[in-house]
Amino acid sequence: MTRPAFTQLAPVLRVADLGRALAYYRDALGFEVEFVHAAFYAGLHRDGCRLHLKLAAPTPRDQRAFEAEQHIDVCIGTGDADALLACLLANGADIALPLREMPYGREFHVRDPDGHVLGFVQPREGA
Repeated sequence: MTRPAFTQLAPVLRVADLGRALAYYRDALGFEVEFVHAAFYAGLHRDGCRLHLKLAAPTPRDQRAFEAEQHIDVCIGTGDADALLACLLANGADIALPLREMPYGREFHVRDPDGHVLGFVQPREGA
């Protein structure tokens, strides 16, 4: 039996203020708003990556995990970490972790207004 294919993946992040979150993802991170449903749920996309936002009370976090530099909510790949970081800085993104070299590639983290951390990773060739 042939296995049906998955066609997309869209993480859902809980946000306290949907308008504020949409503005940040659009203006600072360059996402396009795909849809807003009944003012409590929205979909965004950029370069084939999808993300959904849901108006809801933020999920309580274990403070130790939240403060750890390895903590991320969403990981997004990029072909040029330097250029993307420069673009996001120019747009006013909140850089939670500066660009660094790791065994798997180059990465930096961005924090959104609700505290979600997005990791941007340029994989090392052959990694």
